[in-house]
Amino acid sequence: MRIIDKLPFISPPQDRYTLFSSISIPSVRKKNQQVFSFAIDSPFYRGLGFDKSYKPFIKPFEKIFPEDTPIDELFQHFEEELKKYVNNNLLNPKVKIGTYIPTKYGLLKTYSFPRTLKKSEFLQSIELYIEQDISEHFSNTEVIYTYSILEGNKDEPYRVLVVIVERDFVLKIENLLHKFNLKADLISYEPICVVNLGLLKRLPQPFSILYTDINKILLVSFYKNHISYESFSFLFTGEKPNEDLLNLILWDIRNYIVLNNLNNIYLAGIVTEYEDITSIFLERLPIFGIITIDKFPNRFALTYTLGERLLNG
Repeated sequence: MRIIDKLPFISPPQDRYTLFSSISIPSVRKKNQQVFSFAIDSPFYRGLGFDKSYKPFIKPFEKIFPEDTPIDELFQHFEEELKKYVNNNLLNPKVKIGTYIPTKYGLLKTYSFPRTLKKSEFLQSIELYIEQDISEHFSNTEVIYTYSILEGNKDEPYRVLVVIVERDFVLKIENLLHKFNLKADLISYEPICVVNLGLLKRLPQPFSILYTDINKILLVSFYKNHISYESFSFLFTGEKPNEDLLNLILWDIRNYIVLNNLNNIYLAGIVTEYEDITSIFLERLPIFGIITIDKFPNRFALTYTLGERLLNG
């Protein structure tokens, strides 16, 4: 199953970052294949490694730091974590590795163009729109970007899905892995991973997922012709949250849901591990269902999804 189809005459910038990683389920998996997926996003990192039978060879791990910890410090600590697995030969070049760029280090946009455009006009228009977004959102930052074409009928406009991410974050990942003679087989973007979680769980389309993590609430909506998302800052520490502050955030989220006419909303991520917090979400928001991943703690939903992509890619 692919959510992205490229038009035959479209040649996006050549890079090896599969920012559009989609879920595909082939009939045969490679024998003894192992995958390791991780996430680094202030103030935490986490990871897990498992094989095609979902047996973990690296048990799910996570470390949470003070809220103001610089991202470079997290990378330093994560390097020490990796060193243990490399020294024990749990991580080696045969293991497929994947991660994602956190939402705040990138941008996802959907552009629409009439099908009457010629190939050259179409390509020039895409590049112009991308340059405008880079100027507006990344004026002093080097970026990596890629784009692809959403599926559509012949009588519908071309819809181009664009992902732009900060180059520095990608280089941090590559340089870290290179120290251990490792490389990333998959580098995705967090909102795309949330979409793939919904596809993996075979949610009826269109759908929206309210994904919760230690440092954010991310609402991602997937439609046939576009993907939209909004991030809300909130810190989940495992302790009972400040209910007044949480209510304010949930009020903002509810307003966003109403203004954008969202439905089929599913709750996923870290809050689903806490019954009392889950109840607050269910009471105050029009949640249609809850996503669990069964095999690992729910906070590992996206790293698990990356692992599925690595196994089936």
